[in-house]
Amino acid sequence: MNTVTDKLNAKQYLEHLMSERENGRGSKRDINIISTILTRYVEISPHIQEMYNQLSKPQMNRFIDLVIDSVALTEPNEALKVRKEYKELKSINEKIGKLAFELAELIDKRSEIQEYSSFTSGTYYSVFQLVAESAPQNYEFQMYLKEKLQSTVGSIDSRYYPSISETINQLGIDAMNAEVETTSEIDYMLINSKRPSFADQIRAILHAIEFSKQNDGYIDFRIPDEFHIPTKALVAFVNVAFNLDADSMIDEVQVRNARRKFKEILVPSQ
Repeated sequence: MNTVTDKLNAKQYLEHLMSERENGRGSKRDINIISTILTRYVEISPHIQEMYNQLSKPQMNRFIDLVIDSVALTEPNEALKVRKEYKELKSINEKIGKLAFELAELIDKRSEIQEYSSFTSGTYYSVFQLVAESAPQNYEFQMYLKEKLQSTVGSIDSRYYPSISETINQLGIDAMNAEVETTSEIDYMLINSKRPSFADQIRAILHAIEFSKQNDGYIDFRIPDEFHIPTKALVAFVNVAFNLDADSMIDEVQVRNARRKFKEILVPSQ
């Protein structure tokens, strides 16, 4: 794919991105990330020159895009948000399960009293009656399905259908057995990390590289299958992109450990 950016080197491409973002084509967060990389460009410059042995200019620029995206997606507040949403969804499913079981038990108790005493409360007696009266604002249901549903219920004895309590009990079983999953592999890595750390960002960049290898359709800028980012280069990009100071900079040992964990998460041991 031939564009004006194909001929730009890494620094020129970053300056081009900054110009675009400042003209309204991007978020403030992106501007801050790009500005940081440009300010500390001297720290990554020698590594970029080395990476040009493996990457063309369009591929290097694509790599820069991937780094920016990884930083934006896994900055500490975003990582905390991902972990919070994961835990909250699991907790909600557990609560739905418990409440559904309690409600089903209460409905059965109500039915028992109404069946074996002189008392009644005029409540719903079938799941179809419940459904039929649940969507008064749903025009399509009222026009096309409600009458058919009522005719079905009328022609077959209600004992052939599940009761309201059985239906609600199944809702509880469904919630309690739910497995929380994610369509984002970066989020998957975040929730499988034992604690928030810059290892999340290292693994996010590694994942972004693999994503390009497997999914980018344009060969001109797709990261080649044989590309392997040098450890020192990855150290430099994380330290610069996340604007880590001297007291919090990562080192080569942390990168090697993050690479190992990255492989374990994406290819779990059997």
